Amino acid sequence: MTLFFQQWRSELLKLFVRRRTYIGFVAFLALEVVIWLLFKFLNGEKRLAWFISRQGQSFEKYDSALTLAFILIGLSVLLLGAIYVSLVGGDIVAKENEDGHYRLLLVRPVSRVRLLGIKYLSCTLYTIVLIQFITWTAFLLGLLLKGWGGGFFLFTLDPPLMEFFDWREGLYRFFLSTLLASCSMTVISSIAFFLSCFPIKPAAATIGALTYFLIDRVVRETGFMEGYDQFLLTKHISSWVLTLKANIPWPVILRSLTVIVAVNASLFILGASFFQTRDLKS
Repeated sequence: MTLFFQQWRSELLKLFVRRRTYIGFVAFLALEVVIWLLFKFLNGEKRLAWFISRQGQSFEKYDSALTLAFILIGLSVLLLGAIYVSLVGGDIVAKENEDGHYRLLLVRPVSRVRLLGIKYLSCTLYTIVLIQFITWTAFLLGLLLKGWGGGFFLFTLDPPLMEFFDWREGLYRFFLSTLLASCSMTVISSIAFFLSCFPIKPAAATIGALTYFLIDRVVRETGFMEGYDQFLLTKHISSWVLTLKANIPWPVILRSLTVIVAVNASLFILGASFFQTRDLKS
């Protein structure tokens, strides 16, 4: 077991020493600042104040760090998060094959399944770290601009939801929802990882995962799968928002998490099965 963690640590070091691994972190920092500037100087606060007052609530109370952080996350985390987790997931296996590293790696007494397992855990950890980085940098930006305390107002269209919370309850819901969002986004990195196990370029694996994600989302938003949207992954990915409902529908959330875990496991098993049949030494 000690050897496994040593190998995993080496894989994480190899992942985080690459400059392109940090593209997502830098891009989201820049995006959060840009969105805030647009929100600030294009009358976003006035529109938010009008919307909150229409619900009979005080804008001064709900103009808080949590409200601002959720606006930043809602405008960025799903689409751009998918781009950067796909980039790493599509790169982590295919890139080393492209560079010919497997000829050296497989000389050592390590199975291909174990090698892929370490890479998959690294890819999953990166996804969780990236989404947590996005959410908590948005929260810290909100604290710098709005300070501690206030209320938490949220409004989403997918699924349709509008809620008001006090600060303590809002902070708990914010933490819970972002944790679930991190877990949900692993299904996108799993798709990219699965495609990366095939003899294709890293860019092809990344584009393939993004294409599936976008098609899934477009089909869901057009309503063609109404009544059958449980077969679309974006429905289950979006289940993290349900933790922000006044009464959390835990059975629905657990069902979505079960689907995500099942899809992740299936993609890893299928990817590893095909990877086992590949000629990587010649």
